[in-house]
Amino acid sequence: MTDFLSDDLSSIDLDLFAATQGWQSQYRLITQWGKLISPKPSIRIENNLIRGCELPVWLKHQQNNSLNEFLFDSDSRVINGLVSLILVNVNGKTSTELAALNLHQQLLNWGLEKHLTPSRNNGLRSIIAAIEAAILRP
Repeated sequence: MTDFLSDDLSSIDLDLFAATQGWQSQYRLITQWGKLISPKPSIRIENNLIRGCELPVWLKHQQNNSLNEFLFDSDSRVINGLVSLILVNVNGKTSTELAALNLHQQLLNWGLEKHLTPSRNNGLRSIIAAIEAAILRP
């Protein structure tokens, strides 16, 4: 994309994650993948701050040639890892493709909600809502 460099999330294997048995093993993958989200001071502005998260988190959206890209930043490796699972589902897709996704259902399919604290679940819901709102904007 033009204004900023995105994180390289190509090593994230959603099939591996889905096949991983046990929360501890999944958690290790989440924290490992959280390291792939690099600090992005340039997106840490008020307009990119997501409300509804316990810790400050920032999400930036842009389109290039009708493809969407989202950049994310937070100080939590766990949140970064959880959001990286979402970003590999949404980055590089058209708005039509994104509208067909059900990110909440994907989280349920992975069984994450039962292992996360209520505040992390609320934060993820807020992040998903921000992604959905971004693709609906003209």
